[in-house]
Amino acid sequence: MNRKERRAAAHKERKLVRKAGFPTPEAAAAPPPPVAASASEAPRPVAPISDAQLAANRANAQLSCGPKSEAGLAISSQNRTTHGLARHNGAFALLRSEDPNGFEALKASLAAEHQPSTETESILINSMAESHWLANRAQNLQNTCFDPATGQISDAALFSLYLRYQTTHTRAFHKCLSDFVKLRSEKRKSENGFEAQNRQNEEIRIKTERHEMKKEHHEWDIRLKDANFCHRVGQNVSNNNKASRENPGFEAQYIAEVDRLLQNQRSEVAQSAAA
Repeated sequence: MNRKERRAAAHKERKLVRKAGFPTPEAAAAPPPPVAASASEAPRPVAPISDAQLAANRANAQLSCGPKSEAGLAISSQNRTTHGLARHNGAFALLRSEDPNGFEALKASLAAEHQPSTETESILINSMAESHWLANRAQNLQNTCFDPATGQISDAALFSLYLRYQTTHTRAFHKCLSDFVKLRSEKRKSENGFEAQNRQNEEIRIKTERHEMKKEHHEWDIRLKDANFCHRVGQNVSNNNKASRENPGFEAQYIAEVDRLLQNQRSEVAQSAAA
């Protein structure tokens, strides 16, 4: 019998077994036969409790309510904590065998390296420290699953559990680090955009001031030319008056010279305005 025939025979056998396990429609519709209850399976009557016994039970119950102080409640909350890798009650907690100063040193080192400046950045730094600590805890617990003599895994189930938790917390560490870097990058881009806008506004202000200074300089140039013209005209008037007194025929020459100067001044003013 070849492989194909063996597989067909096995499939046929499994099919017959499945059919034998399912009841026919008639058998499924028929009610089950009554089962006679034996004397040992009959319910036993419960004896009534007296009022005194009930009061004593309630008084005894008040004496076993568990711890009430904050220290006792904190200790009892860790009764079911076997390894602390699953964040008991949703919170991070140090084991009694771990050094609290070491954890605080880890947080201080990460804070000194990344310098968080906001509450969100501080939360991410604290989550990074917790995830790294839990990953190291899982690694240390994995070492307990090896036989020190042979080096073989003595408890495969626990080793797989600790390995899974180590992977989970390592990914959580890198996720927090990625979120922190992304947050810093967005903050830096926002600050750079604000600085670029300030530089653009400063350039516009400088251009506006230069334009205003150029206009003012042009206005002063025109006033200086007007003043020089008035000075020359005054000198010419003084000289012409003197020449008129000395030479009565100089009046016509003076008027012609004034007209010529006025024409020249108008041309210079028109050229300055066009420039």
